[in-house]
Amino acid sequence: MNFINCGHRGAMSTAPENTLSSFAAAVEQGANEIELDLRLSKDGTIVVIHDATVDRTTDGSGAVSTLTLDELRTFDAGDSERIPTFDEVLDATDVALQIEIKDPAVIEPLSALLADRADHLDRLSPTSFDEDVVGDVARRLPSTLVGLISKTASYELLDRAEALGARRVLVGWEGTDRPLVRTAQDRGFHVNVWPVNSAEQLRTAAELGVDGFTTDYPGLLFEHGYDLRDGRLVSR
Repeated sequence: MNFINCGHRGAMSTAPENTLSSFAAAVEQGANEIELDLRLSKDGTIVVIHDATVDRTTDGSGAVSTLTLDELRTFDAGDSERIPTFDEVLDATDVALQIEIKDPAVIEPLSALLADRADHLDRLSPTSFDEDVVGDVARRLPSTLVGLISKTASYELLDRAEALGARRVLVGWEGTDRPLVRTAQDRGFHVNVWPVNSAEQLRTAAELGVDGFTTDYPGLLFEHGYDLRDGRLVSR
């Protein structure tokens, strides 16, 4: 699998997070994967938004789960952008998508949607901090690269991820070192670290030998002496 330069909620350092403009900006800046967050509206539509409420990221107020899609559409998510549906993101993008499931209620409608849009499965990587969600999605979508997210890395995390059927671990800096990364890779895991938002973090990630990282600045690696060549992170 190629090295992943993943744009966190798109290119959230330069565009409103989790919007179509942010996703387009991430691709323009060199992201080969986009991370986005899935929740369910009151009327059962899968929408792309990080928080449980719309208060922080839009000019509206209220819980996502208590608002219909039409109501969510009335809010400005920044620069006149609207909260997109997951369907719209599938239509608007062609790069890999890391879809973080924020609400377990998303799983059933997501499975139904992907049954109708199976041609997109090979570019999706469902992820979650919630181990029950990870296990459920791994059973339902065995052909996808399901990932377990954790703020800390450990050998015990690898055991849990393996038991859940995850083939990807996305870990914070705490506990992440070269021996653990090598062990995870030897066990067949794709290892991502987050966040990578500075030149120093970029160099550390390269030294660790990870398989990818998540960043608010998708152009970061190109600006600090690295490139993606033949699917690998290389120093210029």
